[in-house]
Amino acid sequence: RVALAAVLERTLALASPVAQAQEVTLAATLEPATVVGDQALLADACSNLVANAIQYNRPGGRVTVVLRPDGDQARLDVRDTGIGIAEADLPHVFDRFYRVDPARTRARGGAGLGLAIVREVVQAHGGSVTCSSTAGEGSTFTLLLPLAPAIPGLAS
Repeated sequence: RVALAAVLERTLALASPVAQAQEVTLAATLEPATVVGDQALLADACSNLVANAIQYNRPGGRVTVVLRPDGDQARLDVRDTGIGIAEADLPHVFDRFYRVDPARTRARGGAGLGLAIVREVVQAHGGSVTCSSTAGEGSTFTLLLPLAPAIPGLAS
């Protein structure tokens, strides 16, 4: 059982100095949502989404992280006000080694694997991840994971 809100609190605490250095504001609304899975892998997936939202933002930008139960799923939205992704690139953002802007990513040390890893982790946990974006305005990555079954007598 993994409490995603706690995972995200740690992720945001670790990302905060990087966001401050890049003049990006972090905001979060985290409702309790428990899933079954590998905490370290889920933390890596969350960290990747938050790190990308900061990295591809602009000074004065904002990253908003929202976690909430949605029916029988945990829904995580990571929104940014960054550079966005062109519509032609959206179908490929989760492909291994795909880089929207190869020059920029190579300069920052990326290999085009982060979002592919996010997708693999999420799918291995029975979930899905999608991206919506407008170039020049920002992106929203939405991660859906099955909620853990309730245990009678225990709060989830």
